[in-house]
Amino acid sequence: MGNGLKLTQSRFVNIEGRYGFDQNALAGRWSRYNVDRSCGIAALANLISYGMEHFAMSRGESLELMDRIIFYAPPRPWGIARPGILMGALEAMALPFSPDVLSGKISGKEALPFIEEHLAHDRPVALLNTNHPHKAFRYHWVTITELLEEEGLLMVRFSSWGGRYKLPYDLLLSDTTVYRALVALVPRKEQ
Repeated sequence: MGNGLKLTQSRFVNIEGRYGFDQNALAGRWSRYNVDRSCGIAALANLISYGMEHFAMSRGESLELMDRIIFYAPPRPWGIARPGILMGALEAMALPFSPDVLSGKISGKEALPFIEEHLAHDRPVALLNTNHPHKAFRYHWVTITELLEEEGLLMVRFSSWGGRYKLPYDLLLSDTTVYRALVALVPRKEQ
């Protein structure tokens, strides 16, 4: 990996100064119940926007895309959307992407080649952790935008709630997580 892998757009998807889509922006448009379960909607919006090369947009434009996705993938009573639900929304929206999905009992070591491959091809990766030991990442989708090494430690930069975060790779992709999913969107012309 060398010094790391990152997307070519350093600001990722800039939504009025935010680092990617913020599910909390749906507050007032949708119930708090839906907002709290819309992290997958925000992650899929990140992948779609970056893949369509929409690197900057207004809050209103971001809400339009999330509204469109949530129409096809409304939050479920049991919580966040699993990959199949989001991929169904992607198909219904007739966008020029095919999903690449890795899911199941995936260790951090098993996930790394998937993440490296997609970042090397300038594609962000959505990550779902289920029973993560840290409450902030339990049953939550984030969007990975960079892998980097700092003082011999592998770190991961990601978007969550429209913020830019960095954590040790082994913390975000903890092997105690029972179910994990990773999703990237591959433009159909590349297949």
